[in-house]
Amino acid sequence: MPMTMAEFEKLAASKPAGTPLPEIIGVGSVYWSGGLVDYIYLVPDVIGKSAAIVPVVLKERFGG
Repeated sequence: MPMTMAEFEKLAASKPAGTPLPEIIGVGSVYWSGGLVDYIYLVPDVIGKSAAIVPVVLKERFGG
């Protein structure tokens, strides 16, 4: 299920500064992708946890 970067930014803005990325998007695991630019892909079940495939450009902002 894709989440646009605009949707993500709106969601991130509603959280306190310093909130970890997994908590913002409500997942257990984050996987970085150099190929994604415009979307975050939410995956409901990866080895028993929810996960997200996230553009690597967010790595500087949220670490990882």
